[in-house]
Amino acid sequence: MRVLVGGVGYRFLRDGSLGPHLTDKLADEPGEMSSNGLEIEDLSYGPVALSMNLQERPPYDRLVLFAAVERGRAPGTVEAYRWNRQLPAPDEIQERVAEAITGVISLDNLLIVCAALGGLPDDVRVVEIEPEDLNWGEGFSQTVEQKLPEVREKVWSSTKP
Repeated sequence: MRVLVGGVGYRFLRDGSLGPHLTDKLADEPGEMSSNGLEIEDLSYGPVALSMNLQERPPYDRLVLFAAVERGRAPGTVEAYRWNRQLPAPDEIQERVAEAITGVISLDNLLIVCAALGGLPDDVRVVEIEPEDLNWGEGFSQTVEQKLPEVREKVWSSTKP
């Protein structure tokens, strides 16, 4: 099974840097996460470019994404789910494409834009954590720092058949 594992987020945005930070950690670790048909990549470079990139590659069986996402949950809440591929109205898709082109990095933009433009495999899994601190700076809030092992385990579990 061919699986792409990718983080999404801004570097140096405290909890919002979870995606790039964890991508770096997973890619540097020897063992199962960095082998067995898994590719690990920071996917924060923009959904339009990612869509084109994915369409040029051999297809993946699964995409596993992880990021810190504000959804109004308690800080540190970790959720893992299979993305339902529901797209918003065409006007909102166009707004998301415009945001993506201007450099907005978000998990939702990535999912919506890539689904609309093509390139995503049928099976897309997502692992999210509710951030506590999205200010500029290095390091995670204590709440998110304590949840990193749980996030990593959910990402790893999402790669398994």
